[in-house]
Amino acid sequence: MNRHAQALVALLAFVAMGALAQGGPPLVTDDPGTPGAGKWEINVAAIATRAPGRWEIDAPHLDLNYGLGSRIQLKLEAPWVFVRDSGEAWKSGLGRGNAGVKWRFIGDDDSKLSMSTYPQYTWNILSSSARRGLTEPGHEFLLPVELATKLGGVAVDFEAGRNFVSDGPNEWVAGAVVAPQCSEKVQCLFEVHETWSHDEHATLVNVGMRWKVRESMSLLAAIGHEFGTAADDKRRLLAYLGVQFRR
Repeated sequence: MNRHAQALVALLAFVAMGALAQGGPPLVTDDPGTPGAGKWEINVAAIATRAPGRWEIDAPHLDLNYGLGSRIQLKLEAPWVFVRDSGEAWKSGLGRGNAGVKWRFIGDDDSKLSMSTYPQYTWNILSSSARRGLTEPGHEFLLPVELATKLGGVAVDFEAGRNFVSDGPNEWVAGAVVAPQCSEKVQCLFEVHETWSHDEHATLVNVGMRWKVRESMSLLAAIGHEFGTAADDKRRLLAYLGVQFRR
């Protein structure tokens, strides 16, 4: 991780005093938490990314999560994608799928220390989506580790791992989250997420919120900016707006 990203992560850890860190939607960084035995967590969202010369909107973006016991989470994601490149008309189609299994092998939601691993496979559900320029070609396999801990009133959530990319250089990823409870129903979110390979890196700074409307539903929102040495086709502005259902 470059020095700038290290400084941002250290700052998040410092301001986390008294906060409960929690990753997952609408953030990129995840945490060791699972839905619980036999429980569902369903996220329905619109996600917009703006890069030089390109707009991309996932709407709807479906993210289905199921608790297989208290320590295992099964995930399946699939978006419908709208894309507009500079000087061209909008086009749309099925986006890339993502399937994953999270295993929390240390601790639980109330432990001072919890850890998990969350292997995830991303692929083009339809090969035509890549040919039409809606999605990137090839597939990816992410192998991360998540950690949440409390040290003297400081709660921190970190995720780090390796992303194996079939049609490009493999990547390292790392993220940190701080999520203070801003009110009884609103949780504020602050995230730094770093991706790097060889001499390229991209740092995403994200802010957002979770608003618990009722026990079974929350509103999710986040907006972030990515900067670094990544190529122009990497995202520069990211916005997330969605609803989370729990049952």
